[in-house]
Amino acid sequence: MKYLITYDIREPKRWNKVFRLLKKKGLNIQLSCFEVELEGKELNELIDEIIELIDSLEDKVYFFPISAAASGLITKLGKIEELNESKVL
Repeated sequence: MKYLITYDIREPKRWNKVFRLLKKKGLNIQLSCFEVELEGKELNELIDEIIELIDSLEDKVYFFPISAAASGLITKLGKIEELNESKVL
């Protein structure tokens, strides 16, 4: 399933760590926003990795699932990039 992952990380070092982790997993569509394809236990593994990187009292990370039906309804404007399968776990 595809997920839209957005985050607000207060401290630059933590922000960089989360950014680098998500850059390996999916498509960076905005500064703190990624489109990621995750199957089965991959979602829980990624959540566990991010929990280790953030400060739960200061930082926010949201995972929004995008169903196959909703994925086909997304409108994209401007420079369009697609999630590259080589970046998917």
